[in-house]
Amino acid sequence: MAPKRTTRSTPVTPAPTATTTTVTEAQLQALIGRGVAAAMAKAEANRVRNGYDGNGSGPRPSQAVRECSYSEFMKCKPLDFKGTEGVVGLTRWFEKMESVFSISNCTASCQVKFATCTLQDDALCRIDIP
Repeated sequence: MAPKRTTRSTPVTPAPTATTTTVTEAQLQALIGRGVAAAMAKAEANRVRNGYDGNGSGPRPSQAVRECSYSEFMKCKPLDFKGTEGVVGLTRWFEKMESVFSISNCTASCQVKFATCTLQDDALCRIDIP
């Protein structure tokens, strides 16, 4: 008769639960301001970098640069931001705005103006532009 095999089982540790972080109005405004500034700086860096091809061998043949229109911007379906979505919603809004700015070739002079049009409800009432 064959000997009996025994196995040991290790206890399974449950996954940590999500935590909720409370953000004050001032902190939310600071996050929005930093995010818009970072998105604008990134777009400007991309614009400068895109003046050269991927291997750095020199300028690409340029096409006529034109300023995007609001209708072109809206065709890219930017997310609306109400100010109640929390940090995750704000982060998603920033990422979508960067994508829309890039796709629509939105110039820096239009980015704040167009992004502001996606703010609604509480987010729109809390804008404090110096």
